[in-house]
Amino acid sequence: MKKLRRRLHLWVLERLGRETEIFTPHGIPVRVPASSDPMVRYNLARGRPYEAPEAEMVATYLEPGTPVIELGGCMGILSALVRRTIGPEARHIIVEALPDLAAICEENATIGAARGKTTVICAAVDYSGAESITFAVARDAHSGHIARSGETGVTVPTTRLSDLARQLPEGPFALLCDIEGAETALVDTEKESLQRVSLFILETHPKLYPAGQIAQRDLMDKIEAAGFEQLKQIADVICYRRAKGTAA
Repeated sequence: MKKLRRRLHLWVLERLGRETEIFTPHGIPVRVPASSDPMVRYNLARGRPYEAPEAEMVATYLEPGTPVIELGGCMGILSALVRRTIGPEARHIIVEALPDLAAICEENATIGAARGKTTVICAAVDYSGAESITFAVARDAHSGHIARSGETGVTVPTTRLSDLARQLPEGPFALLCDIEGAETALVDTEKESLQRVSLFILETHPKLYPAGQIAQRDLMDKIEAAGFEQLKQIADVICYRRAKGTAA
């Protein structure tokens, strides 16, 4: 019923001649095509906040000129804010597993970027050792994930943080991470690559962890043990920076 109401609301706006594909959730015009997730378009059309915790952390803590790796780009709405923050020349690598979303992401993420400074990679972050995996297409654009037992989806190539970090110039970079539970394997595996991370904005997913909040606390402990200090937490989104005197 909710889906029907959202579609009806968008249809009415279209009939009234209102714009239903271009939105400015963070003060930057981005395009969310009519063929994409109606829930996202409905919320944007209503002027509701979009990834507000991440946006606040990007605007507050991400410094101009910082290279960025963004895992889970979705439609590139947050990516556009990242680009405005870091400026046109800094490198920005984005991973999005679903091809249709990756295409939208690239369009929005390149707004204001110098030529060749933004790279969108259609892949899934995975540490199973497989070259490709099945990625489940969820009910909304923000809930896609590596398929669990019994789930179907699309076959996509895999990548790892270390693969992506090698594409950046030497030195520190910022990491934005929203990969629906795969962050636990990343933190366990990528100790060397994490040493280069100066700012780490992470959406945790305790509902997806077998041990729930206990696993979330364990994840946070591991991040702090890797040399990070917490700057801010809003719900399940946490912002860390590299502690003084450690790597990066």
